[in-house]
Amino acid sequence: MASMLKHSSFSGAWKIIAVALFLYATGGPSVFAGSQSPLDFILQQGREQADQAQKSKPVQVRPAHKPVRDFVPSEATRAPGSIGGAPIEPTFFINVLGDSLAVYAADGLTQAFVDKPEISVVNRAHESSGLVRDDFYDWFKLAHDVAAAKDKLDFVVIILGINDTQPLKDGDNTLDLQSDKWRELYGQRIERLVAPFKLAHVPVAWVGLPPMRSDQLNAQVIKFNELYKEHAEKAGAHYIDIWDAFADEGGAYDAYGPDINGQNAKLRAADGIHFTKAGARKLAQFLEADIKRAFDAAKPQNDIANLPPDIEQAAIDINAQIRREMGVPAPAGAPAAAEPDKPLAGPILPLTARPLSPGGALVTRQTALRDSGALERALAQGSPIEPKSGRADNFAWPPL
Repeated sequence: MASMLKHSSFSGAWKIIAVALFLYATGGPSVFAGSQSPLDFILQQGREQADQAQKSKPVQVRPAHKPVRDFVPSEATRAPGSIGGAPIEPTFFINVLGDSLAVYAADGLTQAFVDKPEISVVNRAHESSGLVRDDFYDWFKLAHDVAAAKDKLDFVVIILGINDTQPLKDGDNTLDLQSDKWRELYGQRIERLVAPFKLAHVPVAWVGLPPMRSDQLNAQVIKFNELYKEHAEKAGAHYIDIWDAFADEGGAYDAYGPDINGQNAKLRAADGIHFTKAGARKLAQFLEADIKRAFDAAKPQNDIANLPPDIEQAAIDINAQIRREMGVPAPAGAPAAAEPDKPLAGPILPLTARPLSPGGALVTRQTALRDSGALERALAQGSPIEPKSGRADNFAWPPL
């Protein structure tokens, strides 16, 4: 009995070992859980291991095809201020000095040059100021400091005087308005205000005063303009007379008049002294010519002015030519090269010029005129053509 149990236990152990080896060789009970065979299972395990190995490798991104760069970047050729171009920085500065009238002059000049961002208007006006009360506001010190610094200073406009209808102090003495001594000292102050700018070689435009509605003030303004014209021009400034532009046909004050477009508009404010917006713009019109001349003279002279007007289109044409020679197609969205313009007319041939020989010498009449029969006699010599019977120029009577 014991031997039988021993034999049965030995055979049972071998069975367990055989089952374990079978399960190990076939992948365990999962093989039987699915519908796949052991061979399919082994192949699947191999594919999964290969996929894991592929995922573990770093992903290498191949660089995209590098586009051909433009030989001439068209963006770099765009004019400053245009779409895609750099903003225009002001390079020419107009300094406006004076009283409250100068405020309107600065506004008018700003309107006049609104389409020229390279021109900037610096408003240095100070209301209630003038040349008489230098203790209230010292224009001479400001002129000296601005001219000495010469920072943002290319042109000077001066208009003042409506606050100077008062006595002038000369030390301990008080000079009566428009007295000889008053006019002498006031004229010296006009020259003194212009002098620093002329020493700095900055052009100055002194604007005369317009007519005033008040008869008393208007009489004083006429005398002021005489002083401004005499002493401003003596100091080297350009005196600009605007009287007639704001006066009626008789030279008197008129609040209305033609604006810069020729339309009748209100040019003077309700106080009878200052300007409206239309009047300020009309005032600036008298300054534009001098300012534009100074602006053109201050422009740097270089070879840029000699470049073709449409330099960006020229860059596009160059890039298109380079691509054609390299056999590279144009990138998507690239601007097309300009088609050559057809001439508006053919070559111009003079009809009255004398014929020239191959060497360029004038051909003589004997060599130029050749007898070619009736045509030569008609065109060159002016002889009438023989009329033919039945033609309109045949006026012979038919035979009877």
